[in-house]
Amino acid sequence: MFFLLVCILVFLWYIGFLGGNVRAVVPGRVYRSAQLTDGLLDEVLRSDHIHTVINLRGGSMQDPWYRSEVQECRKLGVAHVDVPMSAIHLPPPDSLDALLSTFDHASFPVLFHCQGGADRSGLTGTIYLDVYQHVPLDSAEERQLTWRYGHFSWSRTGAMDRFFDLYRKTNQGLDLRDWILGRYPALYAALPASEQTPPSAPPKPVTPAQRVLPSKVTKPNPKR
Repeated sequence: MFFLLVCILVFLWYIGFLGGNVRAVVPGRVYRSAQLTDGLLDEVLRSDHIHTVINLRGGSMQDPWYRSEVQECRKLGVAHVDVPMSAIHLPPPDSLDALLSTFDHASFPVLFHCQGGADRSGLTGTIYLDVYQHVPLDSAEERQLTWRYGHFSWSRTGAMDRFFDLYRKTNQGLDLRDWILGRYPALYAALPASEQTPPSAPPKPVTPAQRVLPSKVTKPNPKR
């Protein structure tokens, strides 16, 4: 029994269930994680010299975790951007447009996170590697959207995998970025309602009010 418990704990640690699931997507430049508690968030922001935090969960100042994250970013002069997505539905076009725009203009290094650091973070990591690092999609998906980080394609969060499957079936030679911006909105609109983000919780495009800008001037954006 003791040995089984140890094995379970080791497995949970390995997939990031314990310890914040903090991972380097591109060391020194892009990181991903679960929702981090105050102390761990402070540690990661400082140790990895984070300039921008992208929150994939949504939330508002009414949520304690959100208030705490925003306050921590303000204290350290870190930009905070909301790009809300669902882990169990395909990502809405507006959210993907906002995500790409954020990566285009953010001050790096960047940390993005969802709740568990497995599903939405896996989708975002895959997009970043393919679009900005030119890693072949199959390899990017294998590295980022994986059980090793707590993502299981057979679960409800398989929507993240279906997004890339849809791209493979319909891209007609377009790269992922051009497909997201040009073809995906119409495809998304034609999807069954069960695949779309529910109208009761629509994602909001990034606006100035959603950003928490640094309280101090940060260095110019490094070359992407």
